[in-house]
Amino acid sequence: MFNYFETTADLGVEAKGKSLEEAFKEGAKGLYNIMVDIDKVDKKEKIEFEIEGEDLEELLYNFLNELLFYTDVENLVFSDFDVKIEKDNNGYRLKCTAYGEKINKEKHNIKEEVKAVTYHMMEVKQEEDGWKIRYIVDL
Repeated sequence: MFNYFETTADLGVEAKGKSLEEAFKEGAKGLYNIMVDIDKVDKKEKIEFEIEGEDLEELLYNFLNELLFYTDVENLVFSDFDVKIEKDNNGYRLKCTAYGEKINKEKHNIKEEVKAVTYHMMEVKQEEDGWKIRYIVDL
Protein backbone atom coordinates (compact mmCIF):
# COMPACT_ATOMS: atom_id res chain seq x y z
CA MET A 1 0.00 0.00 0.00
CA PHE A 2 1.25 3.51 -0.76
CA ASN A 3 -0.16 7.00 -0.21
CA TYR A 4 0.88 10.53 -1.12
CA PHE A 5 1.27 13.44 1.29
CA GLU A 6 1.72 17.13 0.51
CA THR A 7 4.89 19.03 1.35
CA THR A 8 6.38 22.39 0.49
CA ALA A 9 8.98 20.58 -1.64
CA ASP A 10 7.16 18.91 -4.52
CA LEU A 11 5.59 15.55 -3.58
CA GLY A 12 5.98 13.17 -0.65
CA VAL A 13 5.43 9.42 -0.77
CA GLU A 14 4.62 7.18 2.17
CA ALA A 15 4.70 3.40 1.76
CA LYS A 16 4.07 0.58 4.20
CA GLY A 17 4.80 -3.11 4.23
CA LYS A 18 4.72 -6.03 6.62
CA SER A 19 8.44 -6.44 5.99
CA LEU A 20 11.21 -3.96 5.22
CA GLU A 21 11.49 -5.42 1.71
CA GLU A 22 7.75 -5.00 1.11
CA ALA A 23 7.91 -1.36 2.24
CA PHE A 24 10.78 -0.68 -0.20
CA LYS A 25 8.85 -2.45 -2.98
CA GLU A 26 5.73 -0.37 -2.29
CA GLY A 27 7.87 2.76 -2.15
CA ALA A 28 9.21 1.98 -5.62
CA LYS A 29 5.68 1.40 -6.92
CA GLY A 30 4.71 4.76 -5.45
CA LEU A 31 7.62 6.39 -7.27
CA TYR A 32 6.61 5.01 -10.67
CA ASN A 33 2.90 5.63 -10.16
CA ILE A 34 3.74 9.35 -9.94
CA MET A 35 5.07 9.12 -13.50
CA VAL A 36 2.65 6.66 -15.15
CA ASP A 37 -0.27 4.40 -14.29
CA ILE A 38 1.71 1.35 -13.19
CA ASP A 39 -1.28 -0.90 -13.92
CA LYS A 40 -0.56 -0.24 -17.62
CA VAL A 41 3.13 -1.20 -17.37
CA ASP A 42 3.75 -4.76 -18.55
CA LYS A 43 6.59 -6.93 -17.27
CA LYS A 44 8.34 -7.24 -20.65
CA GLU A 45 11.85 -6.43 -19.46
CA LYS A 46 13.77 -6.87 -16.24
CA ILE A 47 16.85 -5.32 -14.77
CA GLU A 48 18.87 -6.49 -11.81
CA PHE A 49 21.14 -4.43 -9.59
CA GLU A 50 22.70 -4.28 -6.14
CA ILE A 51 23.24 -1.18 -4.06
CA GLU A 52 24.53 -0.44 -0.58
CA GLY A 53 23.84 2.06 2.16
CA GLU A 54 25.39 2.77 5.54
CA ASP A 55 21.91 3.07 7.04
CA LEU A 56 18.36 2.38 5.87
CA GLU A 57 17.72 5.96 4.74
CA GLU A 58 20.83 5.94 2.54
CA LEU A 59 19.80 2.52 1.21
CA LEU A 60 16.34 3.83 0.30
CA TYR A 61 17.81 6.95 -1.31
CA ASN A 62 20.29 4.91 -3.37
CA PHE A 63 17.61 2.36 -4.34
CA LEU A 64 15.10 4.88 -5.65
CA ASN A 65 17.70 6.99 -7.46
CA GLU A 66 19.16 3.85 -9.08
CA LEU A 67 15.69 3.07 -10.44
CA LEU A 68 15.41 6.63 -11.77
CA PHE A 69 18.78 6.17 -13.47
CA TYR A 70 17.32 3.30 -15.53
CA THR A 71 14.33 5.46 -16.39
CA ASP A 72 16.53 8.35 -17.51
CA VAL A 73 19.14 6.30 -19.39
CA GLU A 74 17.23 3.24 -20.63
CA ASN A 75 13.78 4.88 -20.96
CA LEU A 76 12.25 2.18 -18.73
CA VAL A 77 9.32 2.32 -16.33
CA PHE A 78 8.64 -0.41 -13.79
CA SER A 79 5.55 -1.89 -12.17
CA ASP A 80 6.89 -4.67 -9.95
CA PHE A 81 9.99 -5.34 -7.90
CA ASP A 82 11.67 -8.22 -6.10
CA VAL A 83 13.68 -6.77 -3.22
CA LYS A 84 16.05 -8.51 -0.81
CA ILE A 85 17.81 -6.57 1.96
CA GLU A 86 20.68 -7.86 4.07
CA LYS A 87 22.58 -6.24 6.91
CA ASP A 88 26.34 -6.68 7.19
CA ASN A 89 29.24 -5.03 9.03
CA ASN A 90 29.33 -2.10 6.57
CA GLY A 91 25.61 -1.34 6.66
CA TYR A 92 22.96 -2.66 4.30
CA ARG A 93 22.93 -4.30 0.88
CA LEU A 94 19.89 -4.42 -1.39
CA LYS A 95 19.39 -6.73 -4.36
CA CYS A 96 16.60 -5.78 -6.75
CA THR A 97 14.99 -7.22 -9.82
CA ALA A 98 12.69 -4.64 -11.42
CA TYR A 99 10.09 -5.58 -14.04
CA GLY A 100 8.72 -3.18 -16.61
CA GLU A 101 9.02 -1.96 -20.17
CA LYS A 102 10.19 0.88 -22.38
CA ILE A 103 8.12 4.03 -22.14
CA ASN A 104 5.47 4.15 -24.85
CA LYS A 105 3.82 7.58 -24.91
CA GLU A 106 0.70 6.16 -26.59
CA LYS A 107 0.29 3.46 -23.94
CA HIS A 108 1.71 5.19 -20.88
CA ASN A 109 0.12 8.53 -20.17
CA ILE A 110 3.07 10.42 -18.65
CA LYS A 111 1.65 12.19 -15.60
CA GLU A 112 4.77 13.77 -14.05
CA GLU A 113 8.51 13.71 -14.52
CA VAL A 114 10.39 12.83 -11.35
CA LYS A 115 13.79 14.54 -11.38
CA ALA A 116 15.21 13.06 -8.18
CA VAL A 117 14.55 11.64 -4.76
CA THR A 118 15.79 13.84 -1.92
CA TYR A 119 16.95 13.16 1.63
CA HIS A 120 14.54 15.82 2.93
CA MET A 121 12.14 14.21 5.45
CA MET A 122 13.32 10.73 4.44
CA GLU A 123 12.32 8.13 6.99
CA VAL A 124 12.54 4.36 7.32
CA LYS A 125 10.81 3.24 10.49
CA GLN A 126 9.71 -0.03 12.02
CA GLU A 127 6.23 0.13 13.53
CA GLU A 128 4.07 -2.35 15.43
CA ASP A 129 2.42 -3.67 12.26
CA GLY A 130 5.44 -3.57 9.93
CA TRP A 131 7.60 -0.94 8.25
CA LYS A 132 6.91 2.56 6.97
CA ILE A 133 9.01 4.63 4.59
CA ARG A 134 8.62 8.28 3.62
CA TYR A 135 10.48 10.30 1.02
CA ILE A 136 10.19 13.46 -1.08
CA VAL A 137 10.63 13.68 -4.84
CA ASP A 138 11.54 16.73 -6.92
CA LEU A 139 9.17 17.08 -9.86
